[in-house]
Amino acid sequence: MTESRDAASLVVMYVGAFVSPLLAARLRLSPAVIEILLGLLVGISGLQLVHTTPFTSFLSHLGITFLMFLVGAEIDFNHIRREGRRSVIIASLAAAGILLSGIGLARLLGFPPYLGLVLGAMGCGILLIALVETGQLKSRLGQLLLLVGAIGEFLTLFSLAGFNLMHRFGVGWRLALEAGRALVLFVVAYLLLALLRLLVWWAPHHFERLVHADDPSEIGVRAGFVLMLSLASLASLVGLESLLGAFLAGALFAFVFRQRGALDAKLSAIGQGFFIPLFFISVGVTFDVRALANPMTLLRTVALLAGASLLAKAVPLLLIRILGVPLRQIAAGAILLASPLTLLVAIAALGRDLGILDAAQSSAVILLAITSGVIFPVCFKLLIGKSAPAS
Repeated sequence: MTESRDAASLVVMYVGAFVSPLLAARLRLSPAVIEILLGLLVGISGLQLVHTTPFTSFLSHLGITFLMFLVGAEIDFNHIRREGRRSVIIASLAAAGILLSGIGLARLLGFPPYLGLVLGAMGCGILLIALVETGQLKSRLGQLLLLVGAIGEFLTLFSLAGFNLMHRFGVGWRLALEAGRALVLFVVAYLLLALLRLLVWWAPHHFERLVHADDPSEIGVRAGFVLMLSLASLASLVGLESLLGAFLAGALFAFVFRQRGALDAKLSAIGQGFFIPLFFISVGVTFDVRALANPMTLLRTVALLAGASLLAKAVPLLLIRILGVPLRQIAAGAILLASPLTLLVAIAALGRDLGILDAAQSSAVILLAITSGVIFPVCFKLLIGKSAPAS
């Protein structure tokens, strides 16, 4: 009976995964938004065609793990090097300022400190898509936004790990002990980085097969999975979220293999075509409409979070004015940075699992992710269309 329920749920979810990009293209929305909405339609709050089982939960967790790996792998270290030290320093200060502003605004508004991560979260997913669609990817604004978003992803996930440890162990000697254990993950990641760079330099011909387009064994894909699962498992063993390990694995992969050729497309095809849609659909499936018992209060909370998120992005991002970016473009960039759909959904899911967020707060964050993922990119396109692309 359990196997038939697993099979039936999986079929329904993958029909939704197949339909989502088709609907997204027609509606000009992010596929992730459509996947969440379809999950809501077939889940516990809708037609109840999909039931959460250990098997679907496992695939959903693997989906978000793979998603974090791809997020890390999207970081363009060649771009960071080309920007130069001055741009990197300013972008780092802006990203740190955004995160600290988010935490400060959450405290000022009386929200739980964990929601500060929601207000200060940054990502490159929707950001990259919007920059491509508006022709701003190669512009000065686009390159700086990608730099701020990439650094911001690092800071957001590291802060997420810190909140996790503080929630579990409080402030005291136990927290210091667990933080010391957590350093193991970063030490191992650094040693792996040094070892892989040495091996690639010493014997580059042995690593050509990893990025070869016609390798029947797909050894490069297998290497990506080994690295992702190893660091994700190590993160869990030292008391951190496995998502941080997966993100570090992706960043490590991107740093060592700067020219990955077809391997990027292969990994993205596996993630976006199989694992990742399951995670977003599962978010909708498990969304409980009973959390919307007071919809007006929830909508006010979402609106307040959206406004605070925009403010947290706008003020620190003024730092890039030093690099010659016009104020109109900075305002457009702040709007776009305020739509990190992927990280918001991940923060909501982890907050609910850890017991930091209740059902209403988690629902508010998911609704914020959906609305900001739909509205903010449109606002960016309208605003950036009034200004010429920066050189």
